[in-house]
Amino acid sequence: MKTCTSCCRRLPLARFQSAGNGKHKPTCLTCINDQRRLRSPLAPIRKDPVQVHINNAVHLWHGPVTRTALTPAV
Repeated sequence: MKTCTSCCRRLPLARFQSAGNGKHKPTCLTCINDQRRLRSPLAPIRKDPVQVHINNAVHLWHGPVTRTALTPAV
């Protein structure tokens, strides 16, 4: 068992990446993968014309949303 320096969890040695010299790095693989995901940019989302049509139809049917305070019935 070893403690991750990033998330402070005690994990088995199999959850740590080997440094090549027989020692394991102090950060677990889960934290390393999270750091990689945070560095990589997100792919742009393509617009789906069918979903755009559905959204437009719903907004036309229901009208604009108004935010009013709810008053209790007396």
